[in-house]
Amino acid sequence: MMKRFAIFAAALALVACNESAPPPGDSADERAAIAVEYVRADGLVVHAKPSDASAVLANFTSGESVSILAKQGEWAEVRTPGGSGWARTSSLSAAAEAQHEEDNAAPRFRKAPSPVTQPSAHGEIVIEAMVNTDGDVTSVKVTRNTTGSDALAFKNSAAIQGAKFQPIVQKGRRREFIYEYRVHY
Repeated sequence: MMKRFAIFAAALALVACNESAPPPGDSADERAAIAVEYVRADGLVVHAKPSDASAVLANFTSGESVSILAKQGEWAEVRTPGGSGWARTSSLSAAAEAQHEEDNAAPRFRKAPSPVTQPSAHGEIVIEAMVNTDGDVTSVKVTRNTTGSDALAFKNSAAIQGAKFQPIVQKGRRREFIYEYRVHY
C-alpha cells in the first residue's frame, strides 16, 4: 500500500511540474539581445522561420524598436511578444540611421480611408483632419458639406478618422499637420 502511495505521489509531482512549465513557444524569449534595431518605413513582418513562405507571427510598424537575438544571412531573429521569429534584415536599420529620418513634407497614406459611397448624393464634403507626429488622426472637423446629408458627412469623418499617415518629417523632425480631405459626389 505504501509503495502504491509513493508511486502515486511521484506521478502527481511529475504532472504538477510539467503543468507549471510553459509550453514551448508560449513564453517570451529571455535570451540577451545582440542588438536593438529600428523598423524601416515599410514595416516589419515577423515569420516563424527564416522564409517568406513561413507563417506570420507578428507585424511591427515604422520606427518601432526590436531586439535582435541572432542573424542568419539576410534574416534576423527578433523578439516578439510571444517568443521570437524571423524578419528580413533589409526592413531594419541601426540607431544612427533611424535617428535621421528622411525629409517627407507631403502627406501620404499608410492606411487610406475606406471609401463611402452613396449613388444619389451630389456635392462635396471637406474635412480637416488633425494628424499627430506618429501619423494618427487625432480629430476631424467638417468644414464644408454641400451634399445636404449630415449622415454622409459623419460617415466620411469616421472614414478619415480611421486612416493612418506616413509621418511628416522636416529637417529630421516629425511634425503634426492638418490634412484637408475632400470627397466629391
